[in-house]
Amino acid sequence: MNRITVMNGDILSPDLGLSPDELNTLRQEVDVIIHSASSINLAKPLDALSDVIIRASERMADIALTCPSLDRFVYVSTAYSNAHLPPTEGIEVEIKEVIYDPSRHPNVIKEWEQVKESGSSDAYRAHDFPWPYAYAKNLTERLLIHLFAQSGVKDKLLILRPSVIGPAQNFPVPGYNVPLSSPTTMIAAVLALSPAGSPIIGTRAGHPSQVSFDEVPVDVVVDRLIAHLAMGTNGCVHAVSGKRARHQATNWWKSVISIRLLPGKLDLNWEDLDWKSDEQHPLAQLYVIFGSSFGFHDDKTVSLSRHGFIETCKELQLFTNIHLADQFRIPMEDVYFVMNHIANSDAGVRRVIQLYYQDSMMAKL
Repeated sequence: MNRITVMNGDILSPDLGLSPDELNTLRQEVDVIIHSASSINLAKPLDALSDVIIRASERMADIALTCPSLDRFVYVSTAYSNAHLPPTEGIEVEIKEVIYDPSRHPNVIKEWEQVKESGSSDAYRAHDFPWPYAYAKNLTERLLIHLFAQSGVKDKLLILRPSVIGPAQNFPVPGYNVPLSSPTTMIAAVLALSPAGSPIIGTRAGHPSQVSFDEVPVDVVVDRLIAHLAMGTNGCVHAVSGKRARHQATNWWKSVISIRLLPGKLDLNWEDLDWKSDEQHPLAQLYVIFGSSFGFHDDKTVSLSRHGFIETCKELQLFTNIHLADQFRIPMEDVYFVMNHIANSDAGVRRVIQLYYQDSMMAKL
């Protein structure tokens, strides 16, 4: 009996680009749908992301809601879908596992129509989302809840919100990583290639020690999804390291800078700037949350972990190992992979690698 059937589809096409026979097979056979296909581009404008994030999810939901045996629909969103919320204390933004509607007069269908017609919306313009990507995920969450509630099956929808996804802590092997899709790997590679200086990071923090960022091992994300799916959780669930194991930014910086072999010091210059200020280092202009701090609640997973059945699943990675906080866990070969990828289109970077990293790379690769 075949356990896996591969269908060649396209989330940007009507009916996902599937034939009528394939669609019929899906409708008759599928009881669980995990929708994780998405752009993760932080630089594109909203009108360039709405199709691949919002409309594609709407298509997935439309098909799911015609599956007579549908038991669960899982949407993989992002913990930063609500990063527009104001700080509750200092620079700390507390975000619970609930829906936050940015609209003054909530009507998600009209809001979605605005985006389709103009590439923006009143809600998007009224709030300072870190990226169009974050707003697209926020709107998608609310659109899916509306669609499933309208069909009377809201309890079948699970929304998983990962923070910054990082290397695995255990499975399939410690440090497993997809270098070009890992923000911390990209940051480490760029900083390793940077000349001496003081790159500017914008922050509202009184002191850099108040800044933190949440990176979660990829196997923790997957295991939280599986556990909550198996136990029937619905609504929003954060897949995060949380306050117990997030990185303290200045400590993590020290561990990252230790891999840099270029001469001269590279020290961050924390300045009181808006997170989208163009005075910042280009990395900080892209990863605008770099000078912020988010307290993502994960009460649902804490509660789930005490369930008798879950307690028997000893290999589940539901929490980030607290001893990993602030440690540089990225395999050096992954950092070198990204450095070489950058060098493919930059002769200056190739020269830097030849001068300062060639021997180290030869030893690792």
